[in-house]
Parts: sequence; structure tokens; C-alpha cells
Amino acid sequence: MKQLSLRYQLGAIFLGFLLLVLSSVAVTFWLVQTQQNDAAIINLAGRQRMLAQQMTRLALSDPVSPELAESAARFEQTLTALRAGGELVDGNGRSYLLPPTTDPAIRAQLDDIAARWLIFQRTLQSPVNSVILQAELATLLGKLDKVVSAYEALARAKINRLRGVQVAFLAAAFLLLGWGYRTVHHQLLRPLAALGAAAREIGAGNLAVLVPGLPRHELGHLGQTMERMREEIAAHQQSLEQQVAQRTQELTTAFTFSQEIVQELDSSQLLRSVVNHTRELMQGEAVSVCVLDEDERFLELVANSGAGEQFVGLRQSAACGIVRPVIREHKTVVAEGSCATCGFLNHFPGAACTTAPLQVCGRSLGAVCVVRLQRPFSDDEIRALTLLANAAAVALENTRLIEASQQQAKENATLVERERLAATLHDNLAQNLGAMHLSVDLLANDLAAGEDGAAYQRVAELQGNLQQAYAQVRMALTGLREPEPDNDEFLTALQTALADFEGRTLIPVQLDLDDKGVIGLTAVAQKQALHIIREALTNTRRHAQAACVQLTVQQDQETITIDIVDDGIGFDPTQVNNRNHLGLAIMRTRAERCEGQLAVHSSPAQGTHISASFPVRATETPELEIE
Repeated sequence: MKQLSLRYQLGAIFLGFLLLVLSSVAVTFWLVQTQQNDAAIINLAGRQRMLAQQMTRLALSDPVSPELAESAARFEQTLTALRAGGELVDGNGRSYLLPPTTDPAIRAQLDDIAARWLIFQRTLQSPVNSVILQAELATLLGKLDKVVSAYEALARAKINRLRGVQVAFLAAAFLLLGWGYRTVHHQLLRPLAALGAAAREIGAGNLAVLVPGLPRHELGHLGQTMERMREEIAAHQQSLEQQVAQRTQELTTAFTFSQEIVQELDSSQLLRSVVNHTRELMQGEAVSVCVLDEDERFLELVANSGAGEQFVGLRQSAACGIVRPVIREHKTVVAEGSCATCGFLNHFPGAACTTAPLQVCGRSLGAVCVVRLQRPFSDDEIRALTLLANAAAVALENTRLIEASQQQAKENATLVERERLAATLHDNLAQNLGAMHLSVDLLANDLAAGEDGAAYQRVAELQGNLQQAYAQVRMALTGLREPEPDNDEFLTALQTALADFEGRTLIPVQLDLDDKGVIGLTAVAQKQALHIIREALTNTRRHAQAACVQLTVQQDQETITIDIVDDGIGFDPTQVNNRNHLGLAIMRTRAERCEGQLAVHSSPAQGTHISASFPVRATETPELEIE
């Protein structure tokens, strides 16, 4: 049996409460209005009694008084309104709209009072007989009292009926409340609690707990939907766990493979390791690696594992056959050996072969081929081969770069040594040889002139120059010769740089030196210090918006410190991108090249302070022994 919809049940309950409330309000409003009318009618009926007594008093005391006629007219008007209904104004000026009397007993009593009123009115108009008038008044008052009592009884009956209706409304309210509680508790709260518990279990990952059965309404449909969702989530979770485990295995294998082959720095050893590991991991019959030539037109088989070793050195075009999508489009291709144009693959007719590209940064280096006779390759194995090929390509590219860098380093070292030797010989030995050549000419002139004293002096100079030249040659050959620092040249270059900065920017620079005569920097450190100062001034000119710059050189027994301070806008050093602001990195590298350090202190609106420190050079250098 189909259960009534929860929406309809709750709607019926709410509608019942609404109708009950509206009915109760309407009945209460009607009661209030009825009580007001009944009270007005009872009040008017009671006022008739007072009017009768007033007319009797006036008839006995002042028969010609206008008030007597007015009271009689008011009495008759009120009596007519009570019988037939109509609008009436009481003595206080309040207006009433009385309905016609519908109760037969009260209607009969009012008719009787109307008849007695006519008799009482004639008694008032004839010569007044107090005895007769008092008797008629007593009769009229008795009838009026009965009418008032009848009106009061009718009002009480209405109130009792209203109380019964209110009791009925209260009973209906309790019934609706019970129905609502049972419906909400059994049809809403319990199912919601069950759905909430099921949702918490699903949220906690406990997908084995079933969603309980619920009533056949909206929440029941929701429960069925949650159960289907739980089943689908459980199925997807199981599938994802299997895929994650499989991917993890693939990545672990590829990582282990890459860790093993990345240690190989020789390209030939690397290629042999690649084919051997790939054959073992893929369980293949044979594995080969082919690499592109420099023109990227031909592939050459450079390494092989398993069957087909006689094909090492085989060359084929890279623009046709199975290798074209591998090399040109970087795709992993699956085919049969007999369908390929490659001589190596044709050696395995009917076997499944998979070819993956060796690529680095979108550039093809070659391809790795795996041949297997037993079964075709699955999608997971193809994906694993692609990962292995990528790792092998990176390792191969690294070995090539290492070999190229080693060769370049050798060539650069040779070139640097040649340049160093040439510069040393040019700057030192050539000058000494020139001086010796001049001394020889002067010696010949002295000998020809017979000036033996001068000749001996020339010989002594020649001996000193020869000794110095010999030492310079030895130092140049052993690489121990370092240019002597020139403090005057350093100070001149420093003052020139500051003057050029002031001339270009009109920003004054205050130079403060501890001792302008002695600056204990090596020649290399002097050059790097000048570069750092120029770079700092350049940054000040471009970015600082400074008004002045102070340059201080301080020297103690172990360290020389150069401070460049400006009063510019400053910056946040932590927000500087080194890739876009190479100046600071270059200055730091220059300082470290001379075993020094560089520190940058700055903050927005607080200026910039750059401090470079260098170790003091040794004041004494060992003298070379002249053999």
C-alpha cells in the first residue's frame, strides 16, 4: 500500500491548525460582539424600568412637565427597537443598532409589555390617580423584570454554547497536536536521524554500512538515493584504490629505475643499463634503444638487450614507418613486429612491440622499443614504459651535458691558463726584458767610454733585473703570481666613480676613509669592491630617489668594511625577486668570490644600507728562491 506523502501529511496538519485557529478567532469575535449586544439590550431593558418609575414620579409631582413627555417618547422608542430592531441612542449619547427579537418567548413578553404600556400611558394622561398609577407601575415593572431576566438567560445560554465550542476546539487541537507529533517523530525525525547517521558513516569513509530502510515517502526516496550513492562511491573508491596502488607501483618502479641509471655518467654504460633494466621490468624478449643523429634525420640502434644483438649500429629514417609518430609527435606506439619497416622489429614476426619516445622538454632524443612474444602490452604497461623512457631520456641528456661541460671546462681552463700566462709575461717579464735591453745598451756605452764604475753599476742592475725576471717566470709557470695591489689606482678609480655619479645625478656623496694611504685589499678584491660600489650607486640612481649618499671604508686588523648608505625610499629585501633583480645577487657573488660577505639592510621609507666586508690581505709574501 502506497503511503501518503509526507508533504501532504504535514500540509494537512498545518491546514487543520490554521482552520482551528481561524474558527476559534471567529467564534471568539462573534461571542464578544454578541455579549456587547446582549449587554446593551439588557441595559436598555433595565433603563425602561427606570423610565417607568421616572414617569410615575413626574406624573404625581408635575403632570405638565416637558420631561414627562420626553421620558414617555424615549420609553416607547426603546420598546419599539427591542421588538422590531433599529437604531437607538441611549441617554449617554451612544448609538446602538439593535437586531429584531427572534426568541418567541421574549417576543411575547415584549408584546405584553407594549399592551401594558398603552394602559400605563392612558393612566398617565388622565387625571392622575395615585393608587391606580402605582398599581399599573407595579404591573409594568414586573413585566420589565421578566424581560430583563429572559434576556440574561438567553445571554447565559449563548455563553454556555460558546464554552462547549471552545472545549471542542481544545479537543481538536490536542488531536491535531498528537497527530502532528506522531507524524513528525515517526515520519520526519527518525528518518532524518537515520539519514544523518548514514551520512556521517559515509563521510567517515565507512562505506560498508548500509543506509537503513525508510518509510515510502520523500525521505524514503532520499534514503534510496543515498544508498545508490554509497554503492557508487564504494565502487569508485575501490577502483581508485586499485588505480592508486597501480600508479604507485609504476612510479616506484620508474623512480628506482631512474635512481639506478642516473648514477651512470658514461653514455654508453647508461644505454646498456637502460636496455637491461627495461627488459627486466617489462619482461620483454628484446629491448633496443635508438638515438637521433645531429641532423635528426636518421635513427641509429646504439644499445640492445636480448635477441637481435647483431642489429646494433642499424640506421633507418626517422621520417617513415612506426618511428615517425614516436619521434615527430612524441607518442607511444603499439604494433606488431611484422607490420613495422624496422629491420630489428622484423626479426620478431607476430610479436607485440611497443615504442616510446625519449624526449626532454618536448625535444626527441630517440626511442626505446620493447618486443614480447607471449602476450600483448596492457595500457598500464604502456604507461609504465613511457615513464621509464622519460627517466632514461633525462639521464641520457644529463650524461651528454656532463660530457660536454667537462670538455668545455677543459678547453676553458686551457684558454684561461694561456691568457693568464700571456698577461703575466706581458705585464711583468716583457717590461723587465725591455729594461734589461736598455741597461745592456748603456753598459756597452759605458764600456766603450771606459767608465768602469758606471759599468759595474749597470752590471749590478742587470743582475737584479735578471733575478726579478727569473722569479716572474717561475711564478707565472707555477700559477702563484698574483698582481700587486695598487692603492693609488684604487683610490683614483673610487674617486672617479663617485665624481661620475655626482655629475650624473647631482646627488652629493660623502667619502670617509680611515687611512687613504693604506687599504689592505688584494688586487682582485680591489676590483670586486669597485664593482660593488658602482652597482650600489647605480641602484641608488635608478630606484632610491635619495638626497645624499655616504661611503665609508673602515679597516681593522682582520677585516675591511665598505658601507654605502643612502636616505632614499628603501625597499623590503624579502620581496625582491632575484630573477628580476640580479644586482644584489651579483654584488653578493663578487664579495664571496674574495672570501668576503655582503649584507643589505633596508625597509620602506628608511633608506638602504649595503655593507661589504673583505679579509685583510697578508702584508708579507714569501720570496721565491732563485736557483
